[in-house]
Parts: sequence; C-alpha cells; structure tokens
Amino acid sequence: MIVIFVHGWSVTHTNTFGELPQWLEKQSKEGSLNIHVGNIYLGHYISFDDTVTVDDIARAFNHAVHDTIASKMRTGERFACITHSTGGPIVRKWMDLYYKNNLTQCPLSHLIMLAPANHGSALAQLGKSRLSRIKSFFEGIEPGQHILDWLELGSDQSWQLNESWLDYDCTAHGIYCFVLTGQAIDRQLYDALNSYTGEAGSDGVVRVTAANMNYSLLKLHQEGTNGENLVVSKMTRTKPIALGILPGCAHSGKRMGIIRSITLNNAASHPAATWVLRCLQVKTQAAYDNLATDLTKLSKKTQENEHLEYVKTLIYKREFITNRYSMIIFRLIDDRGNHLEDYDLYLTAGPKYSEFALPPGFFVDRQQNQHNRGKLTYFLDYDVMESGINTPKMQGNLGFRIQAHPGISAQALAYYRTLDFHSSLADINKILHPNETIMVEIRLQRRVDKAVAQLTNNLIPVKINAKPTGFKVD
Repeated sequence: MIVIFVHGWSVTHTNTFGELPQWLEKQSKEGSLNIHVGNIYLGHYISFDDTVTVDDIARAFNHAVHDTIASKMRTGERFACITHSTGGPIVRKWMDLYYKNNLTQCPLSHLIMLAPANHGSALAQLGKSRLSRIKSFFEGIEPGQHILDWLELGSDQSWQLNESWLDYDCTAHGIYCFVLTGQAIDRQLYDALNSYTGEAGSDGVVRVTAANMNYSLLKLHQEGTNGENLVVSKMTRTKPIALGILPGCAHSGKRMGIIRSITLNNAASHPAATWVLRCLQVKTQAAYDNLATDLTKLSKKTQENEHLEYVKTLIYKREFITNRYSMIIFRLIDDRGNHLEDYDLYLTAGPKYSEFALPPGFFVDRQQNQHNRGKLTYFLDYDVMESGINTPKMQGNLGFRIQAHPGISAQALAYYRTLDFHSSLADINKILHPNETIMVEIRLQRRVDKAVAQLTNNLIPVKINAKPTGFKVD
C-alpha cells in the first residue's frame, strides 16, 4: 500500500500532519498495515497565493501523483489518501476531473478525510486579513483568495462539486471513503472577536454538517397555471459514506487538533490515529459496512458525552451546550437562469406556517455568499427543531416563504410571486437529518407583463404607456 497525506488551507509546513505518518510507518513494520518502507508521501500544495484555484491544485496533484509514484502504480498497486481540512475537497476535485465517469480506473483505494471542509467553512467569509490575524489557526498567513472563495459557504464551486458527487458510488468501485471529524472546541484557541472559532457543532473551523459526505439535494420549481406552487422536481441523496465524530478533537492545534496533536507517544490511544488505522485496514464491502456501523455508534456516543461542557473561569463556571445541527444551503435562481440577489426568505412553522412560530433557539446562523447573493446558508439546531416542531400545538409543520424582488404590484412590469412551501414532520425527516447538509434549489418564474413590448399599426405619435396590463407573456 502507498499512502499520501494532503494538508489543508494556508499551510506552510508539513508538521501539520503531526506524527501520524511516522506512527503508520511503525505500524507497518509491526505488521498492522501492509505499507512498504518509503511508501508514505507527504503531499504539499500552494494555497496562500491569490492566483491559485482548487482546480489548479487538483490538476497539479494529478501530475505529482503520476510523476512520483507512477512506476509503482504500473504494477497495479493503488494508493490511500489521508487528507486534512481543504485537502479533502482537493482530492475529491481531482477524482471529479479525471475519474468521474470511470471510477474503476481510479488508482485510489482509500480516501480518509479528517475534518474536511466539503461544504465550506463559516470562517471563510471573514476575509483574508481577518483570518490571518487568528494566529492560533493561520499563524499570520493570509489564505489565497480563490481558495477562500471556494470555502465560503454556498460557493458556486463547492455546489458544483457536491452536486456532481451525488452520482458517485465509490464503495461499489472499491474506493473506501471516510469522514472523521470532531466537534470539540479548544478554548485556548478561541478568538473572542470571531465567534465562529467557538461555534457549537463545529471543531472551531469546520461544522460537522459541512464535513459530512452524507447529504441531499432538493430542487423546488415554481409551476402551475398562475405559478402558484413550488413543486418538488428532484430529490436525491448521496450513497452512504462512513462518518465518525471523534471525541475531544478540534480542527487545529498541538493540544486537541485532530491530526496535529498525534504523537508517537499518544497515537496508540489517540482517536484519530486508531480510527485511521482501522480505515486503512478495510479491504471489502462487508468490512467497510461494519466499520461504518461502528463509526455511527461512536458518533452517537461522542455527541452524548459532549452535549454539556463546563469550563471554569476566574469568576464562575460556564456551561456550553452542543446539540446536533443541520445546514441548509439555498440556491435561488429564476427560469431565465438568473441568480436572484434581492429577496427575503423566511422559515415558517406551526399550524399557520408563520415565521413567528419557530421554536426558540432553532435558528443558529445565517450567511449569504458574497460572490453569489442567490446562495444563502442556514445553520439550524436539529434537536430543538425536532422537539419544538413535533408537538400537538405545532402540528409538525415546517416550511418557508420566499419573496424575490421586484414583487407583484400595480406598477410591476417584471416581477416574482411570493410563494410558500409547506411540509410535515414526515416530509422533513426524509430530507433533513442531524449532522447533515441539504442543498435546496428554488427556481422561480420571472413574470413579464405584456406592456413591456407591444406593436401597433397606429401611425399617429402617442406617449408610450408604461402601465401594466395584468397579462403576462409566456
């Protein structure tokens, strides 16, 4: 077996891998793994240059793989990849560019993603200079702008990659994918000016929902004679991919970092090291399924144990609550292919589907993508939703209302209708799951009044009337 490590964003030194590479080599010598001496490679790429994109890195990675280990792969040997943070999307993009339609030829046997930013990071919107000042994570290094753009929640690039991966069935082609992430916060690295570094449901950089490769896509299109309905035109989800939420793991740092904190002395009991070893030992579909089940049990135990955290301060003991969360990434477009920029989107609940009836604490965070204003990400407390919506008073109702501008009015020549989408708890449970992301595309009809363009054979000059007729064009 050949093993390649791929690091995350704004890394300038390969010590970011901790001593996991050395420990795996030791395990191989002791017979726990079939890795030949010299077959562990530390990959590195440039992520702090503004001109470099994720696509560029994926192409360069392809060249590096063939340039460095091509002779070994000619014998039929495949390689395993262990990634951290942005390294996960990098390798997934490489697979998408070169093997999407031919996974049987992909030389990858295992993809083990540690804290991958598969759906981005809430921190990315803070911008280059602010991120570089969070020295505990970025050591004063500004991340490259294109990489940062990819990582912003709801980016077009991450949407494209994740939509493409809905078609993947890696396990059926002998590629075993795993996501191992944490939800612990290293309070020593917390930045009081940037609350995302201490966000519940994340490891201080990446949310569990954003790391998880089990996600869904829901497409809602406006239909009906008068465009009165939002209709489900597509609903799909990924093939199951093993997810493990590891205890006590944060994104970065020598003390709690999911990979940086691994040493030769602690690796045998370190959750990330021991589970990476078990992942690398998987060779069959049955073994993969069994390990996925074990990781699910581990995730449940971790979230139960880390639900409450008490931190002593000089004055008092502070309580932190971590529930299970869900993330919704909305993509708002119209039937002319335009990305909507000016709109109001409200979540609604209760018997009357009101935006004022949402359970307290249900709504956690909202981010609008800076480069595509038609992308909106909601971060929701799944446990509060489940207990708050599933009551006789609320009747299990949850939905949303969308009003894009310009809206309908007596003066509107081009406009969008206000639309409501209603669902029951049974419907919700089909698409919204704890620790997961759902991508929701909403496509509205852009309605144009006949008065916008008319022809007449009246040759007498008259003032052009801009008053709407009330009849729309097709």
